Formats: sequence, C-alpha cells, structure tokens
Amino acid sequence: MIIKIDATEQERKAAKAAHELFTINTILIHIIGTLGLIKLLNTSMNIAIGLTIVVSTGVIIYTYLRTKKAKKNDAYLVYLHWQMSLNRYKILVSAYVFYILITSLGLLIGDSGANSMDGTSITGSILTLLGTVPLFFSVLISAVLGSGSMFNAGRGEVEQKFAQKYPQ
Repeated sequence: MIIKIDATEQERKAAKAAHELFTINTILIHIIGTLGLIKLLNTSMNIAIGLTIVVSTGVIIYTYLRTKKAKKNDAYLVYLHWQMSLNRYKILVSAYVFYILITSLGLLIGDSGANSMDGTSITGSILTLLGTVPLFFSVLISAVLGSGSMFNAGRGEVEQKFAQKYPQ
C-alpha cells in the first residue's frame, strides 16, 4: 500500500533527485558508458564493464553518504527516497559480485582451454558472457525501478512497509 507524505514541491524535487541519480547511473554509466567504451574507444568488454563498475561504485558511495546526510538534515520524504535509492543498489552490487566472480573464474581456467579463431579462450569467453547477462538484466530492472520511484517521489508517495521499516 502506498501512502502520501505531506511535502512541499521543493521536498518532492529533492526526493526525486535520489532516483534521478540512480537512473542516470544505470542508463548513462552502464549502458551508454559501456557501449561507448567498447565501440568508440575500442576497449575490451571486460575493461569497459570494469571501468563502469568503478564509476558506478563511486556513485553508490556518494548515495550512501548523501543518505546519511538526508537522515540528519532533510525532510522525511527526502530521506526515505534516498534510502530507497540506496537499497535498490543491492541489485546492481549483487550483479557486480557475480560478474567479478565468473570473470575471475574465466581468467583462471580460460588459458588452459581451447582457443577460438581470434586466439581468445572459448571457456573464458563463455564465462564472461555468462557473467554479463545477469548484469545486463539487473541494469534494465534497476532503470525501470528508478523511473517508477521517481514518479512516486514527485507525488510525495512511498510504500507504507518501507516507511515503517525506516521511521522518522
């Protein structure tokens, strides 16, 4: 059940900012940034994804610090939406960990396997793609969640269970 919190227009805009940053991180940094690094700068997929994970981690750290500040200084609605945005990063962080583990496994066992025509390990390539698929879907899911939350923040709304979990 969604509840409406009485908030000013300025507070609703400040609450939306958390989800705008989250959505920018998922769309611009992950999708456009990764594709740009691969296509425009001709970097490998692993390096491109690794760089976007590093940049995204910086955004996650900023969101964590901003959430702590919002808890102390901002209106309740603003704090709740920064906290919600921070909680949504769990999806991406889980995908990062899976990607890093699978890619590392590919690097460890990839050199001993058969090679494809371009000289890369087939096992390593398969494991890299296996690690990339959950990351891709988590980015897409995160973008959808972020845009929906942005809409709710603009209306001053939040889920009742979430508000109860993080009281004022």
